[in-house]
Amino acid sequence: MQRLSVKWLCLGVSCSILALGACNGDSDPGTGDPGTGDGGTTTEDCSTATTHIEQVVCASNAFLSTLTEAQKASVLYAWTDQVAKTYWSNLPGVTRNGLKWGTLSAESKEAALTLAALVLTPEGYADMTGVFAADDYLDSLGGGTGGDGGFGGPPPGSDGGFGGPPPGADGGMGGPPGGGGGGIALDYSSDNYIIAFIGTPSSTGSWMLQIGGHHMAYNVTYLNGTGYPTPNHIGAEPKTAFTLNGETYAPVADEGDAMVALYNSLSTEQLDAAYLSGTFSDVVLGPVEFGTGSYSKVVFPAQAGVLVSTLSESQQALVTAAIKKWVSDFAPAVSEPLVAAYTSPDAYAHTYVAWGGTKSAGVNVDVSGTYMRIDGPRVWIEVACQGGAVIRNQTHYHTIYRDKQTDYGNQLTP
Repeated sequence: MQRLSVKWLCLGVSCSILALGACNGDSDPGTGDPGTGDGGTTTEDCSTATTHIEQVVCASNAFLSTLTEAQKASVLYAWTDQVAKTYWSNLPGVTRNGLKWGTLSAESKEAALTLAALVLTPEGYADMTGVFAADDYLDSLGGGTGGDGGFGGPPPGSDGGFGGPPPGADGGMGGPPGGGGGGIALDYSSDNYIIAFIGTPSSTGSWMLQIGGHHMAYNVTYLNGTGYPTPNHIGAEPKTAFTLNGETYAPVADEGDAMVALYNSLSTEQLDAAYLSGTFSDVVLGPVEFGTGSYSKVVFPAQAGVLVSTLSESQQALVTAAIKKWVSDFAPAVSEPLVAAYTSPDAYAHTYVAWGGTKSAGVNVDVSGTYMRIDGPRVWIEVACQGGAVIRNQTHYHTIYRDKQTDYGNQLTP
């Protein structure tokens, strides 16, 4: 198999990140070696790319150079295409931008993973490839034919449906607008994940990288070299560790564990004060703007729960640890300013933690409908525990991370 030949100045963190992609050549998303490649060799010289944005742009161009002209036309969208920016979803089988993983050559896959390894930290990269593997795992369980649920499909409000929240609920993940619930193919496979660019990769311009699919939406907007990583969705079924082709994955387990540790630290009185009435079949602010090109449907509820600034120092540390589980999945150049903004004393004076679900069960992630939230002046993180679409006797996680000020780089029409 011919290998992607990209010249890098491998220094410090950059080299360790690259080791996940091109350096090790471990390019198949969750299913082992990509097999024998039949593509050519790319010779993009990235040796002078030293900053994060320079490396990301160079890796983007290295990926693009592996594509045919027809593929390039399918993966590149105009920066002015607002609708394209909002084509992301938790669901399998819905319209998305770009090229599917299964259509890429081995060289293109490797170049795409090298790019992802630069945009994400090793932890974020492991989450991404773990979600890829989770879909292959669901497929191995017969997920494409309804799994153990037969042909009846998933339960209402779950991954395959549009049921949304029950009456009186605080919200729900929802899905593509228009009320259409039919026609979604429950085809679980790492081959279905996509990569797309809205705008032309540039160190000084405006553009967006999308990598997404079932249970995954990386929407990273770059404006003049600064990265904005939201809206970001990640989920996984199962929510616990699973093994596929000899490899063990648990892509969202640490995020869930961090939230559970936070809520387990709260006293009975604090848990009572943090409780949200209503029911939660899913997260409140999933892809509610799907395919609209507008941010008008993204309406954050009034803040509720327990103010973080009233928590003890150790409890606040758990809030910070939980926030980092999402934000620090992105490269330090992107995430560090955001973590600082989200966790400052001023931010914690206006940040709430809240939970919902079956109150008598407490914050129990094995109970469908259990819901956890961190709601700050900017950061918005939700975790919803939902019945399995394929593994019906277990719950799985849906999570969303948004920034109230900089989703899409604040570039969508309000």
